[in-house]
Amino acid sequence: MRVMATQYKTDCLCQSVLHGVRQYVSYMDTPHERLIQARRAAGYASAADAARALGAKEVSYTHHENGTRGLSRAAERYASFFRVSLDWLLTGRGEMTGGSTQVDFFGLVGAGSTIEPIGDTVAATLGQIEMPSGEHLGALKVRGESQYPRYMDGDIILYDRRPRSPGDLRNRYAVVDCEDGRRVIKKVVKGRTPGTWNLWSHNAPEEEDVDILACYEVKGTLQS
Repeated sequence: MRVMATQYKTDCLCQSVLHGVRQYVSYMDTPHERLIQARRAAGYASAADAARALGAKEVSYTHHENGTRGLSRAAERYASFFRVSLDWLLTGRGEMTGGSTQVDFFGLVGAGSTIEPIGDTVAATLGQIEMPSGEHLGALKVRGESQYPRYMDGDIILYDRRPRSPGDLRNRYAVVDCEDGRRVIKKVVKGRTPGTWNLWSHNAPEEEDVDILACYEVKGTLQS
């Protein structure tokens, strides 16, 4: 009888431990926990830092991270900004990062006095470049000639629809959403006033100390 009682206590203890483990795993596998993981993986040390970069209210974002509010309405925005899979963020299914494909290099092409032979062997050393998949790849048509000859009127710009902070695309051409409601293609340059940026053009005066909502990485151009 003593052996049976001991076994019963052991079984009860094991069941209690397993129940606790399941609860812990379930807690760690919630959308708000994955949101924290996504934010940290994107390089934002705190919820406040992420909220500022998102242009969101800190209190609202913090509610999403601590689980006091559901993510259903904001999940797509967060997934795009932190560059993670929406399905992973909401359900935990699949890989954390997704929505991209690898494109092979096939060599170099000459532009001027340099001659690059057809079928050269340098492609093997260049590896691959990453392109967003269909759900994250967008297209915009250029209107105007402020960036001629880099971008001409009627050209199609392919861009990654997941927003980036201006600092990520500093000194690069980007699709820029401005606080005054404009969407433009400009080179992003750090402004003199903290938190602002200059927008540089080939054929227009440089715009100084512009407030930016979001930037988007340019992935390619289709000529008109």
